[in-house]
Amino acid sequence: MHLPEVPDNEAERLQALIASGLLDDTSSDDFDRFTRLAQALFGCKISLFSVIEERRQWFKSRQGIAVKETPRDVSFCAHAVFNDKLLYVPDATADERFADNPLVTGDPAIRLYAGVPLHSIDGLPLGTLCIIDDMPRELNALQLTLLQDLAALAETEIARSTLAKQTTQLQQDKEQQEQHRQRLAAFIDSSRLATWEWNVQTGDVIFNERWAEMLGYALYDLLPLSFDTWLKLVHPADRVRSERLLQQHFDGDLAHYELECRMQHKDGHWVWILTQGKLINRTEHGQPRLMAGTHQDIRERKANENAITEAYSLLQRVCRNAGLDITDYNNR
Repeated sequence: MHLPEVPDNEAERLQALIASGLLDDTSSDDFDRFTRLAQALFGCKISLFSVIEERRQWFKSRQGIAVKETPRDVSFCAHAVFNDKLLYVPDATADERFADNPLVTGDPAIRLYAGVPLHSIDGLPLGTLCIIDDMPRELNALQLTLLQDLAALAETEIARSTLAKQTTQLQQDKEQQEQHRQRLAAFIDSSRLATWEWNVQTGDVIFNERWAEMLGYALYDLLPLSFDTWLKLVHPADRVRSERLLQQHFDGDLAHYELECRMQHKDGHWVWILTQGKLINRTEHGQPRLMAGTHQDIRERKANENAITEAYSLLQRVCRNAGLDITDYNNR
């Protein structure tokens, strides 16, 4: 017995089989019409719509046989898939490739076999539409052509089924992404965070409305938006530190970019903002491309820190005037 060889593109073929969805859906209603037609058209005992997996041949649709699968090693259809062409065997007992095959010497006692490879939408063979009989038979050219025509129609159904499943999956993915977006939007809204995205290569920046509100603007007041829009509003003393921290992040020395900086309000005063971000991806040459992050208004925290600093300074002055060393209390 000749074992069926494995195609060179087997990994790609198996991936296409998974992507087709044929294995996910155990119902065979859409494909039974082809096996019924083949059985009736050719007057054969068995007709199969088979798919060839890594180790087995599984029957997506079957007529005239009870078993649902056989090992791939004894599969006639695996030979057709390897050669990717019609396999026609008038009498298996007279063919050295199959004469001692257990499907020939035992049930279902294959004599006639004719199978046409069925392809994915990418043209990779997934299995076959085949007819089997337990009596040797000759098929003429027209009959073989009709079997190939029927297989072509079955391929159309495979494509339709695959595209329908992919469309359903895309819709589910889209709905899931929308749910994630809504949850993220709710989180951002409740946290009062401002968000930004920055294309480092072009300088284009996307800000949400909250960022403009922090500085007393409507977002349209600041159009057109770019990195320079942000940079012009940053206190000059904080720009150098921002550039240094960004470069360290781009070089991989800092996992995240984080900066407390002052930004100028529309009314002219300075607002403390905590800017945090992370590089998302790089160009094919390794240059920073897309970065995203948040802005958070920390003026209240800064005011509290200043108040604590001033209170501590006052306490130091009072202690000095009273002849007390406040460091002694700090060390206790």
